[in-house]
Amino acid sequence: MKTLKILLTLGSAWLITNAVIAGVITVEFEEVDKYSDFSVSGLSEEKTKGIFESELERELKIFSERYIPGDYKLHIIFKDIDMAGDIQPWRNQHNADIRYIERVYPPRMELAYTLTDGNGDVLQEGAETISDISFDFNILAPIRTQSMSFFYEINMLENWIRKTFRPFRSNTR
Repeated sequence: MKTLKILLTLGSAWLITNAVIAGVITVEFEEVDKYSDFSVSGLSEEKTKGIFESELERELKIFSERYIPGDYKLHIIFKDIDMAGDIQPWRNQHNADIRYIERVYPPRMELAYTLTDGNGDVLQEGAETISDISFDFNILAPIRTQSMSFFYEINMLENWIRKTFRPFRSNTR
């Protein structure tokens, strides 16, 4: 299993002089070939995972700075991913791998997570299934989906991280 590790430091002068380090988020993918719907342009789940990891890596830097306190670590294990939309080969005979984004196919993820502090003590852990039934109302989607294959899934993940871990961030300041 490949673990994607992202170590981050905040760049402002005040934070550097006080040696505050942003939290660390690591992710792991469990049995990718068994995910519900995890394919971009007809690629295998393993190749799709590479695209997801590269898009996720950029965003995790931002999430870590915003929502995870200094020396905390958040480890996420993706157990299943069902991408927004659906592949419907019967709708287009020339390109069967087009993903149709429709309200009836919201993104969904099953994940397990552990949040630890600087001493390695577990502060919070659990397993959840997250979904975003209003994903198609996001006003940034038409712009961001042109450059991101996983905009809806990563946006949903950010919302979950914000809601779940922001209280820890505010308690450390």
